[in-house]
Amino acid sequence: MLMEEDGLRTSARRRAATGVVAAAVAAGLAAGAGAGVAAPAAFADRQVSKTTADGWRVTAIKADEKVRSVAPLNQSPWTREGFLSLRGEGRITGNGRTAVSAGTVSSGFQIGCNTDVTSGITLGVTAGPTAQMSISWPPALIVGAQTNGNISTTLKPGTIADIPFGTKRLAGPTAGLTVDGVHVKVDGCLGPVVVRSYVTVAISTPTNDNTINVYGQPHYL
Repeated sequence: MLMEEDGLRTSARRRAATGVVAAAVAAGLAAGAGAGVAAPAAFADRQVSKTTADGWRVTAIKADEKVRSVAPLNQSPWTREGFLSLRGEGRITGNGRTAVSAGTVSSGFQIGCNTDVTSGITLGVTAGPTAQMSISWPPALIVGAQTNGNISTTLKPGTIADIPFGTKRLAGPTAGLTVDGVHVKVDGCLGPVVVRSYVTVAISTPTNDNTINVYGQPHYL
């Protein structure tokens, strides 16, 4: 009798686990299907200004941000694919007490994976060797800008990857860099993949270093 009850409980647990996996897979499929019909999302420009201890007014500007989610070419429920556009700009105004000796403006995206299914442990689903993200685009034709052409990184649940698009030196009171249609692909991720843009402006004087950040609105890929 005890063996029969244990068998019934084991069977019930298996059915429940199967139901969780099925629901998760269905959610992944739905997310992938929805990405194929989603219109490009454009976000409002944002800027943050701060006055440094030396008296300079430093402004970080996030502009022309767009996130376009698409159905993945491999038609896999574990893949998220899209295209990103962003302009980052930095400005220095005012009359500081000491001259600015160096400055940069950087931009990029922070990307997070909700659930990594590649270990074969999470929800009992096996998908591949490791959750991977890749971003690639042609080098930007910006004189004096340092850009990153191809980026690959490992995404794990509960972590956020910081993906820099490039850095432009502030040779004058203003500078910026623009990337358009950057391809991003995340493999081995079940559930939401969230992206958030950022722009960082940093300046240095003989007496102080200052960094200003502005962030965009999180968006599901």
